[in-house]
Amino acid sequence: MLLHKVLFNKTRIPVLNAVLDVTQLRQRVIAHNIANVNTPGYRRKAVRFQEYLASYVEQPGITGRITEPRHLPIPKPIGAPQVYEAPAGVNDSGINNVDIDREMTDLAENHLFFNAGQRLIAGQFDTLRKSITGRPR
Repeated sequence: MLLHKVLFNKTRIPVLNAVLDVTQLRQRVIAHNIANVNTPGYRRKAVRFQEYLASYVEQPGITGRITEPRHLPIPKPIGAPQVYEAPAGVNDSGINNVDIDREMTDLAENHLFFNAGQRLIAGQFDTLRKSITGRPR
């Protein structure tokens, strides 16, 4: 079990897994927005997508040790991607703020992110398989 963790942590698999997880969440949020496009008073939801991925990839220059329960962990632990209510527009008081064209664009973008992540993670597993067996599939 420990060998698997060490092996996977030396690859891009953890980051690519985070990409797939956040695209799955984003897909659900966009679908929920589309389903509520005609619901009066519904407020559009969104996922902090780029911020989450950036926090997952960027590594701080230092690491810390916790020797006291009141110490803050360094690096800061990665939380779950955040779903938030999109801010209201200028003329957007109390009405549904879902724009179907924007949602469809976000859906297409999310689809591209998922496909890219899926292909990259498949390539990582192919590389691992080749490393273990000594030959390609």
